[in-house]
Amino acid sequence: MLQRIQQLPRGQRLLIFALIFGGGLFVLVALTVLLIRGTLTPGVRSMGQSLSADITVNQFAVLPDDDAYPAALAVAADGRVYTGSYKTGKLWVITPKGEVSPVATKGEALKAITGLAIAPDGTLYIVDQTDADPRTDGGNVKRMTADGTVSIFAKITDAKGFISPDDVTLDAAGNVYVSDRARAEVWRFNKDGISGLAWWTPPKLDGVSQYAPTGLAYDASRNAIVITDSTNDTVYRVPVDAPDKSELLYWHKGRANPPGFDGLTVTPQGVIYLAALGQRGIARLDGETLTYIAGLFRGPSDVDYAAPDKLYVTNWDQFSLAVSASKPSLPFALDVIHFVDLTVTPTP
Repeated sequence: MLQRIQQLPRGQRLLIFALIFGGGLFVLVALTVLLIRGTLTPGVRSMGQSLSADITVNQFAVLPDDDAYPAALAVAADGRVYTGSYKTGKLWVITPKGEVSPVATKGEALKAITGLAIAPDGTLYIVDQTDADPRTDGGNVKRMTADGTVSIFAKITDAKGFISPDDVTLDAAGNVYVSDRARAEVWRFNKDGISGLAWWTPPKLDGVSQYAPTGLAYDASRNAIVITDSTNDTVYRVPVDAPDKSELLYWHKGRANPPGFDGLTVTPQGVIYLAALGQRGIARLDGETLTYIAGLFRGPSDVDYAAPDKLYVTNWDQFSLAVSASKPSLPFALDVIHFVDLTVTPTP
């Protein structure tokens, strides 16, 4: 057969070579895709696991949709938990017993929820990127009142506007803080959504040119905003009244196993818990050390504290948003960490 091919005209030989090469390449690509799907798409969502004898980890609530992709959550004063879909913009409220109900909204549509915060009066603040495609830019901050009315709360009015807004929190005075990773800024708005200003930018670090303030949480014990940077794996504490005096609490700085910080929460005693998205874990900041208390979540992008003894964790499973060959491991769910021993190491 080889001799017959060699006797053919050059053009036909090239065509046969192209068909053989192309077919072989197609087979290799197909096998690679199948391997990726098999590796990244287990039949059942893996469960979070405790890494400490002082806690337990359990599934808290299963979300009803196959495209829920919960990127954020927030715990209300009455113990109810709010979460929303990054893919569809649907919003759910969950009782402390894990009973899930859709939130009926009216007014402005919600499209791609990345951040949630609840004011003492029950008003819900929502960071909406408006498009789940990770290649797109834009977004805004919306506000939902008790009757479910959603309205645009705040925008940045310069030519760039919000580029990649991520998280939101409030201080004791009701000011609203919003991070924008692409602008490398944290913006502050008053309770009416006006008087917006670029309140904080990360201080320069040696050898660092890119910054991405991401997660936000209010530290009531110090009247400060605690901020993560997902690009540099840093954690800052910034006084509300003195943003120029920020304190660098942690910098992973090139060490192995980068945490990939995302959301975070601060207890009333000032203890900081961090969602380490890159390590699929939840960590406590103990001085200059990260102590992992739980792991093996499916994309822990956010964590929030519920008094007196719980942390709620999202399972975002975000990888399948960017890689079409990967499918989420269903069902989408939130997990709960329960502290058996309330003795913790305070974050200084």
